[in-house]
Amino acid sequence: MAGSNFTEHLRRQALRRADHQALVDGADRWTYAELDADVDRYAAALREAGVATGDLVGVLGRNTGRYVLELLALSRLGAVSVPLNWRLHAAEQAYVVEQAGITGLLYDDDFADEAAHVAGATGLRLLVANETRVVADARRLADLLAAQPAGVRVPDVERGPADLHRLLYTSGTTARPKGVMHTCGNLTANHLAQILELELTPADRILVSAPLFHVSGLEAPGLAVFVAGATMVLTPTFQPADIARIADAERITGMVLAAQILFGLLDLAEPPELATLRYLLFAGVAPSVRQQVKRRLPHVRLVDTFGMTELCNGVCYLDAAHEESKLGALGAPFPGVHIRIVDEDFQPVAPGVEGEIIVRGEKISPGYWRDDEANRRTRRDGWFRTGDVGRIDADGYLWFVDRRTDLIKSGGENVASAEVERVLAQHPDVAEVAVIGVPDPRWDEVPKAFVILREGATTTAEQLREHCRAALARYKVPRYVQLVATLPRNDSGKVLKKALREEPVVPR
Repeated sequence: MAGSNFTEHLRRQALRRADHQALVDGADRWTYAELDADVDRYAAALREAGVATGDLVGVLGRNTGRYVLELLALSRLGAVSVPLNWRLHAAEQAYVVEQAGITGLLYDDDFADEAAHVAGATGLRLLVANETRVVADARRLADLLAAQPAGVRVPDVERGPADLHRLLYTSGTTARPKGVMHTCGNLTANHLAQILELELTPADRILVSAPLFHVSGLEAPGLAVFVAGATMVLTPTFQPADIARIADAERITGMVLAAQILFGLLDLAEPPELATLRYLLFAGVAPSVRQQVKRRLPHVRLVDTFGMTELCNGVCYLDAAHEESKLGALGAPFPGVHIRIVDEDFQPVAPGVEGEIIVRGEKISPGYWRDDEANRRTRRDGWFRTGDVGRIDADGYLWFVDRRTDLIKSGGENVASAEVERVLAQHPDVAEVAVIGVPDPRWDEVPKAFVILREGATTTAEQLREHCRAALARYKVPRYVQLVATLPRNDSGKVLKKALREEPVVPR
């Protein structure tokens, strides 16, 4: 698969569709000609700040037109963007910055305190304040932009398919976040697949409500919108009412929604008409809910998917022709993607037989950044081992069976039980701990901790939760902490989390 600098597409669109709307952020709107010119300005400004080809640069901010411009400008310069999860604790941000080797940070005012903490705890050499709050020796983006001459042009740095485009950090199933590498070739393969599978054209207006530090915000279809010459529309919040209002007002034709937002839309007193919507992309929604949505929106294609950050978003979408006959399936593989089900000996199984889902293809990440152990564990013979359980039917459609055992999915975020266990184990009164995910009507799952205290300790469950709040993002803090005398174990001493999941949820 040939690869190139993604922002070369903007040059082409600026020539072919100069006056076509490219990006919408509330009242701020860019045509393709304006977007391309502003990306040049931002690239020149960041270059003046000290960003160079190959630098790893963190971006800490909410979904705005400025955020998109910064990502595109970093691409134009040949720098590696690292969109940072603003829900993480400042200490977690500092770990990511150090582990990745990030040298620059662009931050919004909302996250100035986190930026200050990271600047003092890591080896950052440059900071850019996107708004007014200046920390350490940060330079203001407005000043950098004002210093650029009118009509400045910055050429796209040449990139090959194996060159690193960005890092996306995901908690995965280990105690520390892992940096997933996305190459220029990964993006090229994903964008072509998105255009084919979602049938994107310049007439599309795609709503991006998922945060741009998530693969679902960046690549479902995300940046492929610009490759298709379509329009990207951003939402300022994840609130169902805001999404409904914008989807109707902006004549949205496609969007991806987390399950809890979809439920929120259905529960609105005045649900949106969504007359122009032609597809709705989601995952993890029960077949009965899909049928309910279809009854309300019979004109909309409902697209289920199987995806991960490591796969550069989804690797299969359920097609419109099989929306009813394959209800519950996740679709057939994208072009250029192969999916296989294997047994415990890594041998392929027959159609309909359950096993581990493994994937290979041009859009699959080459691995984790600076993490050889994780790469050895998840790669074999050119395949990526998802750890998820599924089956493939006789027609080649993937059916999901179960998720990776120790990964907690909470409100669309991955929470590694090992990470929460590590933090709880640091409390001086904790002798042993095990963390699982338990069902939650709003967030799908929330963390629950089983804790054995040291002899004589009187620490309460709420005190342990407070300990977690000092080191973890809010969504990772256990909703429930149950103090226990023992933990169920097998003959080798391993905690039996399956048995813990069968325990009733008790108030904290």
